[in-house]
Amino acid sequence: MTRKTTAIITGVMFSLLILPSVSNLAFAQYIVTDGKTGLDDYLQLAHDKVTIAHDNPKAGSGTPMFAADGVVGALILSTGIFGGVAATFFIRGRQGKYAAIGRG
Repeated sequence: MTRKTTAIITGVMFSLLILPSVSNLAFAQYIVTDGKTGLDDYLQLAHDKVTIAHDNPKAGSGTPMFAADGVVGALILSTGIFGGVAATFFIRGRQGKYAAIGRG
């Protein structure tokens, strides 16, 4: 047997061994307790959300646009973080032995 064949057989055997434990997790939302499934809670929350939206039509979607955890806040925070990392790489890249033409 070659290494590739051994790797394929090992992967198939591992998949067959782990399949029963994963399939139980996939059906966890359908577990019935006291005549209710796990989906009943989600359906009730969705129904409550729609009811609140109809009762308060001028409140908007509820998305905090300018809060730190809202859309603009997340944009500013991510721009600051990724911009800082990019600036660091740019500044560090202009220094070093490979920065000047003709060296290395």
